Amino acid sequence: MITKNNIDQLLEDFIKEERNTEANPFLSTRIMAAVEKTGEEQLLPVSPVWKIAVIAVSLFVAVFAGIAAGNLYQPKTNVTDAVLINDDSIENFGWYAQIGNE
Repeated sequence: MITKNNIDQLLEDFIKEERNTEANPFLSTRIMAAVEKTGEEQLLPVSPVWKIAVIAVSLFVAVFAGIAAGNLYQPKTNVTDAVLINDDSIENFGWYAQIGNE
């Protein structure tokens, strides 16, 4: 039967074994070479013509989307819906226009 003391001893032995193993001196070199190799594979040369074409197409799409969105709005042309209010009487801007009230 496995007891807690036995498990603790097994863990201690495993940790000591791992600490005593010698590290491979070439492991870090291999890892760095693999990382650099994957970084080089991801870079693809892109022609300047393609860059200009993508910018032109995206600009056209943005302008077209703006025009389409602007055409979606249709203002109400019914005159009875408009409310005309004299702001001067509501907010008393007349006081600021009078020279005598300074």
